[in-house]
Amino acid sequence: MNVSQQMELGKLFFEDGIPGFSHLQFFQLMQEEESPFFLIQSTEEEDVGFWVIDPFAFFPEYKFEISDVAKDALRIEEQSQIAVFCIVTIRGSNQATVNLKAPIVVNLSNRMGRQVILQEDIYSIRQPLFEQQAADRK
Repeated sequence: MNVSQQMELGKLFFEDGIPGFSHLQFFQLMQEEESPFFLIQSTEEEDVGFWVIDPFAFFPEYKFEISDVAKDALRIEEQSQIAVFCIVTIRGSNQATVNLKAPIVVNLSNRMGRQVILQEDIYSIRQPLFEQQAADRK
């Protein structure tokens, strides 16, 4: 991928890292030009990065409450601007799934991020990203 095709949206700090990568705290958020996909790329280990989407663009009904623990960890206050991303996984035969169960919440006011595991059982860790793909397999 050519880096010139990406727009840098800023640095992110994950105080506790991302599950599975707790030793990494500093990431760069980039967006593919004219694309709904973003890349959260480690600035400490260049081989570590996550493709993410804005879940509300694909799943308009998606909603959840941020726990008080997560709000405290991200130092979210009433006036804080929040962004939410969900990790996308590309699986065999061009199928993409998205983890709606554990969104990444970013406090844009201080650039702190955290992956939050939702307690509700209504969201999947392997939700088909494109419903048409799911319909084709049935």
